[in-house]
Amino acid sequence: MVLHLDELEKQFRYDLHVHSKEVSPCGRMTIDEVGDEYKKKGYDGIWLTNHFHREFMEETEGMNWTERVDFFLEPYRRASEWDKGLFVGLGAEIRFYDDPNDYLLYGLTEEMLYREGEDWLSFGLREFFRRYAHRLIIVQAHPNRQDSSSPADYRFIHGYEAINSSPRHENRNGKTQELLCICPWLIPTAGSDSHRPEDVGRSGILTDCRLTGNQVLTKILKEKRYRLIPFQEDRQPEGKEQK
Repeated sequence: MVLHLDELEKQFRYDLHVHSKEVSPCGRMTIDEVGDEYKKKGYDGIWLTNHFHREFMEETEGMNWTERVDFFLEPYRRASEWDKGLFVGLGAEIRFYDDPNDYLLYGLTEEMLYREGEDWLSFGLREFFRRYAHRLIIVQAHPNRQDSSSPADYRFIHGYEAINSSPRHENRNGKTQELLCICPWLIPTAGSDSHRPEDVGRSGILTDCRLTGNQVLTKILKEKRYRLIPFQEDRQPEGKEQK
């Protein structure tokens, strides 16, 4: 499916997979730089999905849990004070201790992180889904990324990231889209997985309404009232070592 520019301009654009270097060391842009770049690209908002995994815990070693959450939330909170006309939602990209895959979390709140997040990495996907299936949207990121990911058991997720437009990985989005055709009840998402300026605004979703918070996003995802911004995998990965 090809969307023409005039069609895109009638709808609102959101990127659901975005990182900033304050929390994700593989990132190359501060949250302020991220915001400026997305504004230039004509986006209406982003979901900040910084990494929450073993490396995050190692990076914040010596902090107590409250301090760790403060550190994780710092770029999101700074973005919440912007006057850029760009909405920023809170998400996360979690990787459990016993699982090499990554999962995007939508519907996340600050209170949930402070009160409950300390043990999440040790849960594993199955236990996490059992506890949070009715409170969060859990979407596997880049399920078919070469040499790093494989599709998770569809019984324990809400969806797969159908389009991941990172230019430094062989994401094999086509394989993920085939899987979504086999499992049409799952939620397909799209995101740029942006870490650097060249990543910004390569994909995302289009909506007919403005997304102003978690409830609006989770509702339109569940109801599938959005369109994926198409992306052609026409570039070779530039190096697997960098996100």
